[in-house]
Amino acid sequence: MILIPKVGCNEIKYDSNIAKKTDFVIIVNDEESSNVGDLFSLWNQKSKVIICNDISDYYDFIKREKKFTSNSNILIIGTKNTSYDSLLEYKNLTEFYFLYIKTIKEIDKNMNKFNKTFINKKDNPIVRELMDNFTVMNSGGKYIRAFLISLGYHLSSKKEDDYYMPLAVAYETFQTSILVHDDIIDKADTRRGKTTIHKKYEEKFNKCDLKDKDFDNNKIDTSKALALCIGDVGFFLSSNIITTSYSNNSNLARLLKLYNDILIYTGKGEIIDVMLPFVGKYDSKYNVIEKDIMEIYRLKTAWYTITGPLALGMTLGGASDKAITSLEKLAEPLGIAFQIKDDILGIYSSAKKMGKNNSDIEEYKQTILYSYTINTEYKDELLKYYGKNTLTEKDVEKVREIFTKSGAYDYAIKKQEELFNESKELIRINRSMKKDYKNILQGFITYLELRDK
Repeated sequence: MILIPKVGCNEIKYDSNIAKKTDFVIIVNDEESSNVGDLFSLWNQKSKVIICNDISDYYDFIKREKKFTSNSNILIIGTKNTSYDSLLEYKNLTEFYFLYIKTIKEIDKNMNKFNKTFINKKDNPIVRELMDNFTVMNSGGKYIRAFLISLGYHLSSKKEDDYYMPLAVAYETFQTSILVHDDIIDKADTRRGKTTIHKKYEEKFNKCDLKDKDFDNNKIDTSKALALCIGDVGFFLSSNIITTSYSNNSNLARLLKLYNDILIYTGKGEIIDVMLPFVGKYDSKYNVIEKDIMEIYRLKTAWYTITGPLALGMTLGGASDKAITSLEKLAEPLGIAFQIKDDILGIYSSAKKMGKNNSDIEEYKQTILYSYTINTEYKDELLKYYGKNTLTEKDVEKVREIFTKSGAYDYAIKKQEELFNESKELIRINRSMKKDYKNILQGFITYLELRDK
């Protein structure tokens, strides 16, 4: 149970009976308020009280507090000047987070079940080994996309079941497959805190005892080729899951059409993403423009990460084309904001937190940070480091400084906030969506705003 006052903190007076039934009291503190100490003293008699100066404090708390669960009785109150909307933001984040944690636990169990079915004992040992490596990568993710498929399904279906699960597993398997390819393109050594497949085979081949002058090149080429092969297999495994699990569903044709469209959009976005760094670095006639980068964000992230999964879940749940289109409009700015946030984290967060090495700078990655800076007086200074093959930590720190002083960081933050707010407003004015799901989506946006990896 989550309880918040209807208007301001004074709507809920201290009540020992309420306190006895309350596990956690969250006090949202306003800097200008002076009664936080009084509130703490009152409610701390019976309940565990947490004072949050902002929602990031609260987010840190719910991630680390193991006893804070969906079974907890939670009271969210504010100090004297705290607005109702502020309390509502805390409530929405809580409801989203509990649903998210519950859903991804079930998804992870099913991912592991499906992973076992991918291994065929009759396969050649070489194939089995590669499949084993694939299944290791095909687990332990954040499962945001699978969660959104679940959410989209329950938005449209009146059934509270897990009929969406095979679709969610299939989509996550597709994601793993495309990331295996992406890791080759990005020359990444780690993904989700694990050694990438092509890198793992490079390490395996280093143990070979017969080597010649071509060994290193052949080792790298063969490792990449094997990773490409297993990525391809993963795409078809995904399709098989969908077709076999929903063969009797009247929406199967719509589902497969949408699924394939998402794959095509993602591929087109990847094409632009691969091309721009090369021409940006080697073609003097090319001028990087934000429009091209935003198109990558729209195709490769908005559709692949947010819009597509929600639309797939809604399609499975039997939603009309009109309802799906309405959702797509609010999901697209959210997906673009997600990618801007990702690009910011890719530069300003640590490799340990992100679960992958910092490769954006080495790859000459075309991001909103880069496109802004390259059109300022800091262009030449940035190009001393951007695209450099062997980066030191000092080099990375220098790039951060350049992005900050050029104004690119502030610009990206502002753009991201505008897009997040656009999605929030579109959710607020949506007349067809149930209030509970509006709250979950609003909480999801807050979660994306606060994430640090």
